Amino acid sequence: MNPLAGIEATVGKDMLHKIQTSKILLVGGGGIGCELLKDLSLSGFRHVEVIDLDTIDISNLNRQLLFRSQHVGMPKCTVGCQVAHDMVPELEGGESDNLPEVIYKAHHGNVCDASKFHVPFIQQFNLVLNALDNVEARRRVNRLCLAAGVPLVEAGTTGYLGQVTVIHKPSQVACYECKTQETQKVYPICTIRSTPSMPVHTIVWGKELYKLLFHSKEGESMLYEDLEGEEPSTYMESVMKLRKLLWDEGTDPKAIAAAVEEVLQALYVTEIQKQLDMGRYKAAKKTPTPLSNDTLQKGCSSSEDCASASTTNIWSTEHCVAQLVDCVCMAAKMPRNEVLESFDKDDDMAMRFVTATSNLRSHVFGIDPLQSLYSAKGIAGNIIPAIATTNAICAGLQVLQCFKILKEQILKGDNRDGLDLKDICKYINCIRNNTRNGLYITASQLEPPNPNCFVCKNANIPLTLDVNEFTLELFLKLILKKRLGFEEPTIILGGDFIWEEGDGADSEEYESNLKKVLSKLPCGGIQHGSVVEVDDASQNLTIQVTVTHQDVWEGDEVDDNPFIVGDAPPHRHEPPRKETAEPPPAAAAAKPATEEDGDDDDDDIIVMIDEDEAKAQTENGDKKRPALDVEGEAPAKRAKTSHDDEIEVIEID
Repeated sequence: MNPLAGIEATVGKDMLHKIQTSKILLVGGGGIGCELLKDLSLSGFRHVEVIDLDTIDISNLNRQLLFRSQHVGMPKCTVGCQVAHDMVPELEGGESDNLPEVIYKAHHGNVCDASKFHVPFIQQFNLVLNALDNVEARRRVNRLCLAAGVPLVEAGTTGYLGQVTVIHKPSQVACYECKTQETQKVYPICTIRSTPSMPVHTIVWGKELYKLLFHSKEGESMLYEDLEGEEPSTYMESVMKLRKLLWDEGTDPKAIAAAVEEVLQALYVTEIQKQLDMGRYKAAKKTPTPLSNDTLQKGCSSSEDCASASTTNIWSTEHCVAQLVDCVCMAAKMPRNEVLESFDKDDDMAMRFVTATSNLRSHVFGIDPLQSLYSAKGIAGNIIPAIATTNAICAGLQVLQCFKILKEQILKGDNRDGLDLKDICKYINCIRNNTRNGLYITASQLEPPNPNCFVCKNANIPLTLDVNEFTLELFLKLILKKRLGFEEPTIILGGDFIWEEGDGADSEEYESNLKKVLSKLPCGGIQHGSVVEVDDASQNLTIQVTVTHQDVWEGDEVDDNPFIVGDAPPHRHEPPRKETAEPPPAAAAAKPATEEDGDDDDDDIIVMIDEDEAKAQTENGDKKRPALDVEGEAPAKRAKTSHDDEIEVIEID
């Protein structure tokens, strides 16, 4: 009997053949991704490729059904493809003779890697399915699919809530970036550094301490203090001594352990006592108590097996000290390029380090409850408890949307421009409490595109900043790349290049422009009322930015770099020495704020801000971009401008 007879009877012979011959790209191999691989394979899809950069953790096994304990540590996409490949129904006799071979191919990497995953790569697929857990990757896939003209079926879950939507031609339906992204949680820097009151505060502090010790540039950590500053630091001298020992070959482990003890003494005793002597905590509900020397000495001399410590029990303060010594000594034995510079919740050593440091700080400040490694991981990664059933429902709904799209592709042939999905597919919500009609799953029309979306509606982007203070380097880093999500921007002013990135680009030619303020750039500079064109060939993205000059910012410090994109409130950035960690993307945006399952979630939406900024609202979501060239052709280059103020006219091929 044909194992796909039931599907054939439901969708028809032609539709089944379309399923079996289509090429599907799945981005994300976690909770929803596993469910999708199961559904796709059992539905008869024979060619599926998966992109995922994560590895399997023991905490994934309770709901990511394709993985077993022996797979822990292996890439999710590799294992998922192997298991799903074997689940594709075997056809009897010669039924498979005219069908393509079964291919489930894994790509272990980041979908944001433009060198591997670009418009031509996307164009080889009939459909793209998203099972992602962060905004940056979702935004990247959204842009690639719009540029390639390939339909995207997007989904996300948070607990009992879930969503499924379809994104295709910008003239038809809203793209991912048409919607405002969820606002980020903010905690003042002063709270993190001096007056923590919740476990999340101490965990963020622990992540910054990890960066202070192990990042190649210690100034990247918000705990960094200048040794030559006006007020002497209580701990930086010990930190710098330990950093030097860490990367010196042949350092005696005993010297490392002694240096760790010195750093802990400075952080948990000397620094706390200094703050007490300054009277900082006179009005505090709880007064911190410096860590006892007895605890430090016992922990540093402990012979416990730290690597195999319980992940669910609460460690004693002595064991936390022992864990810290063990983690640093472990890092000292590793080649420097193998030690992660910034915290990663999926790295065992980094997670043990942060759990121990945060619990010691919580102990000092009397913060309850202390965290097990497992619970600390949940806070550190902003992990939202996942429900396997919700993942399964949303994955199933995604596949049903795929059937609708493939059926339309049968009717329209290979004419991608002819696809009209706005009346065929639906925006689907899974909700926890039923509607008045008793429904737990609701469907509505796909939303129309946002006319102000620069991603899909060619909208011009208003930008307000101080053109006499903002350098081209800051404009690239803070606005184009971080705020608007450009990968390889090329900036054109008055028809001539002032910056260029991407394949074949000669960035060195414009290197001297980076330190210039916008008003002093070539071609007359970027002034009040200037219209700047920004191209990104890797995303087939071109936008126009209309600049408004503003030099007075109420309540701002002189060293800040405020700017406004669209109608958002000012976005302020402190000078480099004070700058906090790059905040990872916020949770996914869509009607209900839905997200892929928690334990795979790297969306740390904790952002440290200056104390004065704590009272201001965070900025709104991204504004949007113009229609994309489906063919993936890079725009023809125009006459370039040298990095000096003189115009150089050259011939164009």
